[in-house]
Amino acid sequence: MNITIWKNIHNYLGLASALFLTVLLVTGILLNHPKWIEKNSPTIVVADPVHPQKIFMGKKDGLYVSLDRGQTWEEVPMLFPPQEVADIAFSPAAPQSIYVLEKWGKIFHAEDGKIWNNIAVPFDPQSTGIELNKISIGKENKICVFTTNGWMTSTDGGQSWDTASLDLEGRPAHRLVLMLHNGYFFGPRFAWLYDFSAAALLMLIITGFILWKSG
Repeated sequence: MNITIWKNIHNYLGLASALFLTVLLVTGILLNHPKWIEKNSPTIVVADPVHPQKIFMGKKDGLYVSLDRGQTWEEVPMLFPPQEVADIAFSPAAPQSIYVLEKWGKIFHAEDGKIWNNIAVPFDPQSTGIELNKISIGKENKICVFTTNGWMTSTDGGQSWDTASLDLEGRPAHRLVLMLHNGYFFGPRFAWLYDFSAAALLMLIITGFILWKSG
């Protein structure tokens, strides 16, 4: 077979591989920043037990409230609003007391729904890969948080936690692979290094294609 034919086969196979790799690189960057492509749809909607007209709605970018049964909405003002709200709960002992759970962060608490305080959990959900999924408030404001690795409780407003039923070492295999893939295994900021590397590789593909066509 003529050497020119082999060179053409090599070039076009390389081009096809480069196009496929480009798709992987672009989609990988987008997966690292889902807000760029996902609609900001509600994650949870909960009615206020004291005021029936009042409804709270959690979204990926914050907490929203409606005072007219969902006809109009406005964002609940906070200095640092919650990201990816996983759950909303009211205290049975004090129904005006509201708790908002972040999927990958902390707990937001307001006694009156206006002045918000942060309650830290005893580990970093993002770096450990443990999702915070559900929050329940019991008698005397006992807090119970359910995660992908078990649950934990606090009887003093989150100052201390009982983690006997929580596995802080184990990581779900799927989550572990995903974190290694997108860079979050080393911390959320490390994902930007993955993005930079992907962008650099993408630039190599583009410039290589230009050099091939110009040659």
